[in-house]
Amino acid sequence: MKKETQFSVILTNVPGELSKLCDVLKAKNINILAMTIQNAKDAVKDLYNIKVKTKSRMEMEASYRGISKESSNYSLIRILVDQPKECEKVLTKAKYLFDEDHVLVLTLLNKPGTLGKVAEIVGNAHINIDYVYGSSIGASQDADYVVHVAEADIDKLKDALKDF
Repeated sequence: MKKETQFSVILTNVPGELSKLCDVLKAKNINILAMTIQNAKDAVKDLYNIKVKTKSRMEMEASYRGISKESSNYSLIRILVDQPKECEKVLTKAKYLFDEDHVLVLTLLNKPGTLGKVAEIVGNAHINIDYVYGSSIGASQDADYVVHVAEADIDKLKDALKDF
């Protein structure tokens, strides 16, 4: 288990933007180790659908339409890289809009129930998982997962999983 710096970069949602970002990183020999991309419009739509399905009050349906339209112009890419300090400099120089925060990278056995056991331990420690992304390829023995929790809970999470 390793604490890593994750960059959340806002990209314009048009063909070729991911390629441009990759080229900027490649020019400084920065390797992407993990990545997830979500279209901002889909995130807004998912949130709206959650509000509808949970029967939460939706007083601002007109605002949703406006946010949905604007958000279709952007995607959010989350990346882990092999040189985070250099990546911050490169993203800043290239004028990307980005945030950085910390995540934990877990290497787990690639077998049914392993991620569920980790989630149970985390839940029993009263830590909320904001999101997880990761995978393994084929019959690989291990699977790598990037886990995001509140910054204040990272050390608590490391402690909860120390014997896992």
